[in-house]
Amino acid sequence: MSRIVFEKTVEPLQQGQPADARERCRSLLADDPSDVEALFLLGNAAAACGDWADAIEAFRRACSILPGIPVLLANLGLSLQEGAKQHPPVQGASLAEAETCLQRALAIQPDYPKTWENLGLVRRDQGRLEEAKECMLNGLAHDPSDVQLWLQLAALHVATYHFDLARSCYRRVLQLNPDDPAEILNRLATLQVYLGESPQALLTFADAIARAPIPEQKRAYIQNRLFTLHYPFEITPEQIAEEHRQWGEQYFLPSSRSRFANTPVPGRQLRIGFVSPDFRMNAVAFFIQPFLAAHSPELCQVYCYANVEKPDIVTQQLQKHPVVWRDIHGVDDEAACRLVRDDMIDILVDLAGHGANNRLPLFGLRPAPIQATWIGYPDTTGLPAMDYRITDAIADPPGLTEHLHTEELVRLSPCFLCYRPGDDFPEPSPSPVIGQGVISFGTMSNFSKINRFMLEIWAGILASVPGSRLVLRYRGGEHERIRRELSEFLQERGIADERLVLLGHATSVYQQLQGYDEIDVALDTFPYNGTTTTCEALYMGVPVVSLAGPTHVSRVGASLLHAVGLPGFAVTSVDEYRAAALALAADVPRLMGLRRTLRDQMLASPLCDGPAAAQGVGQLFRHIWRRWCMEQGI
Repeated sequence: MSRIVFEKTVEPLQQGQPADARERCRSLLADDPSDVEALFLLGNAAAACGDWADAIEAFRRACSILPGIPVLLANLGLSLQEGAKQHPPVQGASLAEAETCLQRALAIQPDYPKTWENLGLVRRDQGRLEEAKECMLNGLAHDPSDVQLWLQLAALHVATYHFDLARSCYRRVLQLNPDDPAEILNRLATLQVYLGESPQALLTFADAIARAPIPEQKRAYIQNRLFTLHYPFEITPEQIAEEHRQWGEQYFLPSSRSRFANTPVPGRQLRIGFVSPDFRMNAVAFFIQPFLAAHSPELCQVYCYANVEKPDIVTQQLQKHPVVWRDIHGVDDEAACRLVRDDMIDILVDLAGHGANNRLPLFGLRPAPIQATWIGYPDTTGLPAMDYRITDAIADPPGLTEHLHTEELVRLSPCFLCYRPGDDFPEPSPSPVIGQGVISFGTMSNFSKINRFMLEIWAGILASVPGSRLVLRYRGGEHERIRRELSEFLQERGIADERLVLLGHATSVYQQLQGYDEIDVALDTFPYNGTTTTCEALYMGVPVVSLAGPTHVSRVGASLLHAVGLPGFAVTSVDEYRAAALALAADVPRLMGLRRTLRDQMLASPLCDGPAAAQGVGQLFRHIWRRWCMEQGI
């Protein structure tokens, strides 16, 4: 097949100066408007500058002069795709036209892997994920050593919850000696967490950290590892606390009280800022929404600094509350710090901790006189500049966990959380024991929280209740492998295969809640308790038995159960955990009664009292503000 080879070049483009290259190309085109090579270079230079409108125009003109040239069609398709993704989209750019251009290019030159990759990305952006995978596989058929194609295929497998397949892709990439093996290891470790292989993930994260070429990369990988430390049963609270402290001391200066222009008047209206990547369909939204909806604007003006990658309908709903909305996604820490300071925020609150897409480095710059962390992370941040951690007396009893935190603990009463269920949540079903004839235990928690320690306890409970079932939800595509491994584990302990019920991926919160139609008694995980899953179980009329330990992460269940008025289901030993589960299993009339009444009990409890919770949070903010004012000599 004959191919057009563009040999012309411009020196600024070779030197990484695309803006200068554009001017040179325009000069060439002024002399000869039909110079396709100059148009080709202009399109590439504009793309390098991020000017997709200019790139589209240049490649369109080139294609009109020389139609049917694969490289021109491919570049036009890529530019149309990128233009369609902008906010707002570039005028005239569409994914449909991008797809057409790329298909035309491949019809002429089907052995060009990069074009297959770009077509796959277009179909990904259209939500056609399986077709996108086929494109990546077609590209790999022509070049099995293309690292980018393997990475794109891995990302698509993750997006469709095929974690084993994604793991295979990442392992292949490592064999190909990628430019950044540390990032591949970081992604591989994240998959291991999803698969419930947290001990192995910690080792893989450590390998990624050791290979990370730049401090910012290493810092982020350590954060991923810090979060994962909470899953295995074997790691001590002291070790977790020490690793958090080391992270903070390694990457951030000791906390300093910078001078701020905030007026230190104890009773004035406060400016409260919340920083989160989770102002979207996310568990955090269910817990921050009550405060955003019910706070008193006369007492505090609320700012939301949204680091949201993909806003959704929940983002839109949160924006309707009386808040000032600031989009900081893609804004670097220095610029975000200036924005917070310009807004004169008095108290800046982190809602993510070490979770994905967090902005703890922003807090490290100390943009506000008072900084606190709340809701999104079950532990200390380790950040020297974080002043407070908001909790309660059940999740962090006074004197129990202070030594595990770099922040000062401040406590809400009675619970540090307030839960807002969705308006479209389903009604509780009848107790499944009625239809099944046997008791069903279970949890909807993700597999990262299910460790061997808990499985041993659950197997013992099943053995004590003849015929009882264990209902779990696994969201990954390797459903049969996971079921086989769990079944083998239980059969070794005398539990027949048919007593394990493994539900598949829930495509919505509604479907997730329908899983409780299969559960009579919910069994909380340990040491990482459930939070949203516990609230959802209670809302669906399912009692939860929770084992409380010596740390916040293992006491959230107790906090929630106390707030709802079920303190007897929060226990402090494995024997008590078994006994509580067995007592519920033996009392079917009680289970049926709870199924009917627990939702109303929960809604009437402090856990769902948004106005009271907002008032309590406001009073706590006022308290720590007055302390700061006193420190200023007021």
